[in-house]
Amino acid sequence: MTAPATTGQLREKLSDMEIGDYIVWKYDNTTSGYIFGGSTTGYTEIPLTGNPLASMPLKYFWYAIKVDKGLLIADRVVSNTTTWDWLNSNKFVEGSPRIISETSGVVRCPSGGVAYADASGNKVLTSTNTGYGAWPTINEWDTYVVNFPLNKIFSGKSLNDLWNFKCMTWCKETTIPITGTVPGGWTTGGRTVRSENTTNSKDRFWSTASNYSNVAVGFRPVFDYKEV
Repeated sequence: MTAPATTGQLREKLSDMEIGDYIVWKYDNTTSGYIFGGSTTGYTEIPLTGNPLASMPLKYFWYAIKVDKGLLIADRVVSNTTTWDWLNSNKFVEGSPRIISETSGVVRCPSGGVAYADASGNKVLTSTNTGYGAWPTINEWDTYVVNFPLNKIFSGKSLNDLWNFKCMTWCKETTIPITGTVPGGWTTGGRTVRSENTTNSKDRFWSTASNYSNVAVGFRPVFDYKEV
């Protein structure tokens, strides 16, 4: 099993988790849907590159990492070739209410900003990677993925070993139109995607058509729940 490179502990219950800990997140299409913890016997591990939506196994698993109180983020894109439109029609953009292992919450896309940011945290209407993440700067991708505490990553490992930047992640937002010439592949008024398997993967921001379907982009689920 490809466990994330966090120094946190593998937990069986959400109530035992601290920031940096991780837990098995399973999906069983034959019975109760999402499950946290427990044995993975009989379940297929999702590849670090994600799995095509049309050929998802009946029973599969990945890991979720706790990044804040009441917030888990999957350690990989789970389903690729998934369109933003499909996620939206199935309530996964803003949040699909679920009770998972007796915990109520929503399963949704992370937030990822609407434009590039500059060194001062202001928006920059460009398609060129500024290296400062996205605007608004308080978004889940930059706050929790890019800025995951380095002291909670195994020595000699990187963010890529933790979050598996193998393909891009759909985010909730619609991007702001940029100024100047629109580059190839950039969709004006498209949906935000973050990350790519490049040198600057952790800072990458892009605008893609909501009906785009490709193995290069997919759904990285977040579980947002009320922690008491």
